Amino acid sequence: MDMNELFYRHQLALMATRPLHGASARHADFDLPGHYADRIDAYRVRRGMSKYFAEPARPAPPAARPTLPHLPN
Repeated sequence: MDMNELFYRHQLALMATRPLHGASARHADFDLPGHYADRIDAYRVRRGMSKYFAEPARPAPPAARPTLPHLPN
């Protein structure tokens, strides 16, 4: 699952959170939003991303940048 899918499912789980009654109450101890938050954190750690995605992206090293041909004026 990519990061966008994890964010989407986490948001749906947050919106669906409400007090449960009856047969659904027995599964109330499972924290679905927390589960997706843990998966998002694991994804972020595996890829070396910052905690809140707030750090600016690092520029690619010069060797990795594509070279564009010089065009005449």
